[in-house]
Amino acid sequence: MKISRLVGHIVSLTILGTSPLLTTMIQPNPALAEETSAVNKVVLLDLFQRLADISRVPQGEFSSITPEVTKITLVDSYALANWQWGDSRGETVLINQNEQWQVIVGSSGVLTPSTLVQYGIPRDLARKLINYDKGASEEQPPVADLFTAVLPQLQQQTDALILLPSQLPSSKAKIYLKSDITNKNYLIQLSLTPNCLNSECYLGSFSAEPVNLTYYPRDRFTKEVALAQGIQGYFTPKQCHESCTPSMMEWVWKNTTYRIALKGIGRDGLEEEAVMIAIANSAIEAGPR
Repeated sequence: MKISRLVGHIVSLTILGTSPLLTTMIQPNPALAEETSAVNKVVLLDLFQRLADISRVPQGEFSSITPEVTKITLVDSYALANWQWGDSRGETVLINQNEQWQVIVGSSGVLTPSTLVQYGIPRDLARKLINYDKGASEEQPPVADLFTAVLPQLQQQTDALILLPSQLPSSKAKIYLKSDITNKNYLIQLSLTPNCLNSECYLGSFSAEPVNLTYYPRDRFTKEVALAQGIQGYFTPKQCHESCTPSMMEWVWKNTTYRIALKGIGRDGLEEEAVMIAIANSAIEAGPR
């Protein structure tokens, strides 16, 4: 079992293999062990009950495949449990009321902030719970100054996991942002003027969108590069004809395609590539925001 501790009552546990929950913990926190054990039991019971409701057969006739909870994330009085049952995977969110864990919602897919809000969980807490489950930490570095104003809008308006860098190359010019945000996508455009409508003032963009079933690089000059956390990236250098296209970095994470496009970041292709890798790694290592 891999254990990641965060400050306060925030903890994420990943159970590796098929060993029973918490049986391999070394010097476990007794209160934490009790909480996670209780969450594990409630989630499994809920799964069995839901299957019984659907199939209308006695529990003794269930498949011999045993469900297991693979990860539990605790934030305040809430828990998000990842589970696996044969080829099926899903998530369950619980709340601790009167010292008892109760299921709020379970899904065979991935839960989103908007879904949790429908069940009375404040959006900021819903996003925090999901972000920690996906690898963010309480010691997360702040977002780069350029994105400070737009980040709250993203957090309120999209369910996409937000990856933005903590560091960007310095710029002497004032940069303006324009955002286009939907429930599943976001696009942040960078420009030199407030209402840029042409390539001369356009500087680049940061975006996220659901990945296509088949992902492939869009340009014959694109090359594969290694990014942080074992992620494969795709770098496309700038190309100049009548005007120059921006350098681009793309990668896929959690069924989402992330794309960074920037102009004027290097004197040659090698420098462009190094800068784009550094920006992408800054966003990946910071985790979802």
